[in-house]
Amino acid sequence: MIRQALKAQFDGERTAVWGDGSVIELFIVTDVKLYREGLTQALEQADSFRVVGAASRIAQLDADMRTRERAVLLFDVQTPDEGAILEAVLTANPNMRAVAVGVTENEPEIIAWTEAGASGYVTRDGSVAELIATIEAVARDEFTCPPRITAALMHRVAMLATEQHLIRRPQARLSGRELEILYLLEDGLSNQEIAHRLFIALATVKNHVHNILDKLHLRTRAEAAAWARCQRINGTQKITSNS
Repeated sequence: MIRQALKAQFDGERTAVWGDGSVIELFIVTDVKLYREGLTQALEQADSFRVVGAASRIAQLDADMRTRERAVLLFDVQTPDEGAILEAVLTANPNMRAVAVGVTENEPEIIAWTEAGASGYVTRDGSVAELIATIEAVARDEFTCPPRITAALMHRVAMLATEQHLIRRPQARLSGRELEILYLLEDGLSNQEIAHRLFIALATVKNHVHNILDKLHLRTRAEAAAWARCQRINGTQKITSNS
């Protein structure tokens, strides 16, 4: 059935999509033999595709992939423990493109495969047409994925941009009391809770928070907490005391 469905997509004239008009060479990795053989047989029906390797693990194809100037790797994300190997293979083969097949719309999973080097995605319920279009798109050096996956990736990019923005804040010299309050903000305490913890008036806490935001050029207490957290994570010494 897979073969028939894919063959129907290839009926009629099709052209190769590498920039120089050459055929797209494919590697297929999945530990499900039936799936692996079915995709191989089906994709070979297209004049624009040539399956040059298929295996249950990426490492089994590493030597063959190193001999190719460029190719597209289709890998089943359900195959266990392949992320680190994929990253190493793509680093060693910069002209290789990878398509993750069978992904869920779980954000951590998507981020992990993107960081490993995947250039395209086909979800578990993706169609044959989507698979073909994704292969062709990554061969043109286009990053492609379903809209919900795109949204997850954009959310991650925005988070990273915010973190980097906070890390690049200028050095601030805070008083000892301001440092105490900054650490409590990082712990998620409210102004009232900070007042009780430090035995000071609520108005005093508010004044200190205002001074912290002003010195760090931040707008909200949440940004101040995030800034402090970034300094800890990155091991910087930007939080210093002037008392």
